[in-house]
Amino acid sequence: MPALCLMKIPNAAKMQCVMRLSRRSILKAGSLLAARALLPPLPALDHYADGIPNTPAVKRPVIAFARAIGYGVAIRSEPDLNAQMVGVLKPDNVLPIYQELATDSGNWHNKLWYQVDGGYVFSALIQPVPFQLNTPVTDAGENGFWAEVTVPFTDARSGPSVGAPRTKYRYYGNTVYKVIKVVKSSDSSSDELWYQIEDESFPGLYFVPARDLRRITAEEFTPLSPNVDPADKKLVVNLKEQRVHAFEKDREVFTSRTATGAVFKDLGDAGNFATPTGTYHIYRKTPSQHMYGGAAGDSDYFDLPGIPWVSYFINTGIAFHGTYWHNDYGVQRSHGCVNLPCDKAKWVWRWSMPVNIETQRYTMTSSLRDGTTVIVV
Repeated sequence: MPALCLMKIPNAAKMQCVMRLSRRSILKAGSLLAARALLPPLPALDHYADGIPNTPAVKRPVIAFARAIGYGVAIRSEPDLNAQMVGVLKPDNVLPIYQELATDSGNWHNKLWYQVDGGYVFSALIQPVPFQLNTPVTDAGENGFWAEVTVPFTDARSGPSVGAPRTKYRYYGNTVYKVIKVVKSSDSSSDELWYQIEDESFPGLYFVPARDLRRITAEEFTPLSPNVDPADKKLVVNLKEQRVHAFEKDREVFTSRTATGAVFKDLGDAGNFATPTGTYHIYRKTPSQHMYGGAAGDSDYFDLPGIPWVSYFINTGIAFHGTYWHNDYGVQRSHGCVNLPCDKAKWVWRWSMPVNIETQRYTMTSSLRDGTTVIVV
């Protein structure tokens, strides 16, 4: 079944977006992401119970936590698709990640594995997530503020209480939301603070425990490489390599694996979602976008809140953005957008023009050519 995603946002045109293992020795072992700091050991989490976070049991310092993306995620005795299966994870089961491993087992474009309690899981089936509880902000202020989920997931509820009904939305680690109000729990026995979330696509009442989100600082809205002439910045999306490259003049300053638009043959003439080649410019950016499309019940239906660090460069809605519904980069699998790991999408978002404005949901260029050049080849 093809992955995501035609996107829609209020008062805008329909937008297209993205979505779409021998027992040999380990070739390389290293940290999960260069920028990811070690998380401190936490007291005892096999998974979340009834949508309320337990704390993971960890045996030594971890580099992140593994959230199972789908059904039947196998834990194997070795980082090898042919190794014995010693356990199975259900969707949203969470385990500590102790190490990232590059082996010779996987699929043709991805051979990364994560070491977890009891064995190893293949990276394509796992979202690496943080597990950090935060000191709540006590006042959202007149304009509210942007915040990032720092736990594997948190359920949005219709009121500020663990006893309030859940909404249809579960907010996953590394996704971003606009906090518009801070309120005390409606449960008389609790003094816990809750954040009310603004949803730009489906207005309603959405509340999450304040401890589960980290306020994004003003510094994170400042541009990277501010002394570089914006005209000297350029992004290149190489479809054959499935890589994004950033250049300052002729010097490469960033690269990341990506997953770009695919052609879904089972959809016939309507299945061509390949990212179009050409030269473009980033013209609109937002810290967070609720993307949705298709009809409920159809195979192409999706409804994804909080997609982070979105930089649009084609006016049909194609953008760079963070991705939390898959972790399988290096292959065409989207509906047009340029999928990136969330931290990589944030780098592009901060480095590229226009400069992001903290108080605005969307930052626009005054003309298309004012934004950073994007070349798709």
